Formats: sequence, structure tokens, C-alpha cells
Amino acid sequence: MRPEAELLCTGSELVSSKVNLYSPLFAARLLGLGVTLRGERSLRDDLPLITRSIREAMASCPLVITCGGLGPTFDDLTRRAAARALGLRLVSSPDCAAELRRRYSLEKLPPNMADQAVVLEGARTISNRNGTAFGQVIRRGRRMLVLLPGPLREWEPMFGDGLAREISSFFGLKSGTVLSARLKAAGLKEVQAERLVRPVLRSFAGTDFTILAGADEVEFSFTVRGRTPALAERRLAAVKKAARRALGGAVYSETGEGRHQALGRLLKDRGATLALAESCTGGLASKLMTDEAGSSDFFLGGVTSYSNAAKVRLLGVSPALVRRRGAVSAECAAAMARGARRAFGSDYAGAVTGIAGPAGGTPEKPVGTVFFGICGPRGVSSHKASFRGTRDFIRLSSANRLFDLLGKIIE
Repeated sequence: MRPEAELLCTGSELVSSKVNLYSPLFAARLLGLGVTLRGERSLRDDLPLITRSIREAMASCPLVITCGGLGPTFDDLTRRAAARALGLRLVSSPDCAAELRRRYSLEKLPPNMADQAVVLEGARTISNRNGTAFGQVIRRGRRMLVLLPGPLREWEPMFGDGLAREISSFFGLKSGTVLSARLKAAGLKEVQAERLVRPVLRSFAGTDFTILAGADEVEFSFTVRGRTPALAERRLAAVKKAARRALGGAVYSETGEGRHQALGRLLKDRGATLALAESCTGGLASKLMTDEAGSSDFFLGGVTSYSNAAKVRLLGVSPALVRRRGAVSAECAAAMARGARRAFGSDYAGAVTGIAGPAGGTPEKPVGTVFFGICGPRGVSSHKASFRGTRDFIRLSSANRLFDLLGKIIE
């Protein structure tokens, strides 16, 4: 049976003003080692609460990981809480102090940095490449407690710097016998994807499957186990092949990349260029394209033609067309795409216009109605979609659908 882990994230901001996004990151890291993350708790900076939570988690779970609260300020309470929960002393580590002096070229550590050398008695420490808070590993019988700093750039490298080895050794996990993969599929809802892959789930008993819904896409993840790395590799390949066959042409990535990244790669491979014209997405599609370094090789620019006047003046859309068919129409989307390709001299152009809500819908064109125009060397085409959700979700779904339509034309 695979060992399970409990994640405790500390910080009052996590229960007041900040969304905790760490669970899937830890889950992926642990799954690669053969450990299942069974749950996560976000805790405010409260010493009794953190102490009680560590004690409860250690009583029922073989691996407990805390994240955050290892700094030198008044609200960094995790070390004290762990010491209380386990009945251990906090001691100054000469090795940690020496490492800090060496790294920062100091003869004597200032008080706040000297505090960072304080660890739980008997803990194995893990160096921090990007900060001063050391990771700590405490073994208690058949259970393990791991203390990690809060910032991602600090705790994530610690897995490669010894933590993964500590966990694997403690639980007797063999490297390479647990493997994971994920497929991202465009234009599918969660229920549709589940229906398509249901035969795969039945055919590969003992494989862990997860379907995660996104903006006009789903992510299908699976984890396999084998007695040897070779057996695990063969099983992973078989599951992946079956899943791709079930999902068909909807699969666009095996690496976790977004659709804008897949489109950028396709444009670069083809030596082609792209321009965009956006209305309801407000420049989101252009922003996603330019998030990627090197996008200037293929992305020439975009026009955020939010008003009707901008569509007419910047993209050459006919005023008569807007009056007759409306700005949210297949004809307008096609005209926007033609205008963007003409304005930038690109090989391909994409356009999007719609009603993102929450207001503005009509019985004929309710909120979530979106039209797309795709223009390339072979002419122009238009497409319609209907999305449901918040304004942000509809906008992101629209951008993703635009990327998918462009990718299909270019391929």
C-alpha cells in the first residue's frame, strides 16, 4: 500500500486574502515518489492551532509536511509548534550557522539570521538555495515530519536537494516504479471526457486517474506502478496510448503546456506569423501569447477593438455590417480577422467577439455567446461557441478556443 501524506500550510493570509495553490504542486511531487497526498489544511498564524494540527496529522498519517512559518519574524511559528507537538527542544545548529556565515560572507550572524540556524533537536536539515530558512526532516518511529519554508522558489528545489531521497529511503520506495503522465484535451467538458475515457479506467485496474476541468479544456492525469521501472514504463505507455485513442483529436499536449504555448510552438515550427483582433477577451489572448519568451519570432501584434468604432477604424470592419449583423456575429468576427491580417501582414490572424457578461445578453445572443474569425492563406472562416461561467472564465475559454481553432487551421 502506498504511503500517504498530509500537507499543512501556515500563514494567516491563506485564510483571509490569498488563495493557496500549493496542493497540486506538492501532490505532483509526492506522486512521483509513490506517495499520495490525502489532504491539505491552510492554517492561520496561531501557535496552539498549528501545534494541535501537527499532532493530529502525525497521529494518523505516516508523512506530514508543513509549508511556511520558518522565517525570523514574530508570525513564523511552525518550528515552535512542531517542537511542542513532538516534545522536542529547539537548538542552534553549528552546521547551519556556519553555512549561513559562509554563504553571506559574515564573521558573525545578525540576530535575525542566527535565528534561522535554530532547528528541532535531532532534525536532518536541507539547505535552502534561495533563502535562509532550512528545511528540516524529523523521523519518529514509522512516521516522518518535514518542515519546509513557504516560498515556492525555496521549498521546490529542496526535493532535488535531498528531500526526495529522504522520503524514498524512509518508506522504502524504489525510484522509477511509480510514473505519471497527463494529457490535455481541448474543447471538452469534464462529463464528456469522463464518458470517453471510462473504458480506459475499466481496462487498467490499479491505475490512479484524475480528470480536471478547465476553461474549454480538460486535463486527464494518470499514475501507474510497476515492480520494476521497465514494467512501469510499459504500463504507462499502454495507458497513454489507450487514453489518446479514446480522446481522439482533442488531445493537444502531453507536457502540461497551455494551448497558447502549443500554438506558439506550431507557428515557430512552420515559420509562420500571427496577428490577433480581440473584443470580449480584452487583449487576454495577446497577453497569453506574449507571456512566452521568444514569441516575437511569430507573434506580430494584436488589436483590442473593444468598441464598434475601434473595429471600424482600426480593422476596417464595415459600419453597415455592424449595423446589420451586430458586433457579436460571425460576419463581424470574420471581418475583424481579415482586418488584423491585413494590418499586420501576418500569415494567419484570429479574431474573437462575444458577450462575456454578466450583463449584455439577449434571448438571441445570451451571455457566453462568442464568435471567432480565422483568416489565413486559404481564406477566412467563422465559428460560434457558447460558454457558461463567470466573466473571467468565459474570457479565458474564448481565448483558449481561439488558439485551438488557429492550431487546427495551421496544421
